[in-house]
Amino acid sequence: MSKRREIPFWGWLAVIAYMVLVDNLMPSEYEGWTLVAGWFAASTMCFVNYNSCGRYHCKITGPGFLGLGMLALLETVGIVSAPAWVTFTALIAVLAVGFGLESIYRSKEGTCYC
Repeated sequence: MSKRREIPFWGWLAVIAYMVLVDNLMPSEYEGWTLVAGWFAASTMCFVNYNSCGRYHCKITGPGFLGLGMLALLETVGIVSAPAWVTFTALIAVLAVGFGLESIYRSKEGTCYC
């Protein structure tokens, strides 16, 4: 059996810290690009995690974070103007669906790995 390798927890903390700190410290014209980069980084980490360890929720959160990155990109270039609650609600939905389906999968299969 191959060893499952996940991106360590500190990697996720680094992306979250980047998005929160840099977004609040950068001049306002760069704020959006910080979020775009952060969402795309989170999406990439989920895709890498799924390919290396096979966690079930990564099948959902990877594309979900990619969608959030695309939304942030459209907001940053001025095509869409969504209120902050839309992004927050989408984030909560992505996490709830991803981890909820993983929980169901784990209860049926006995493991959270695909």
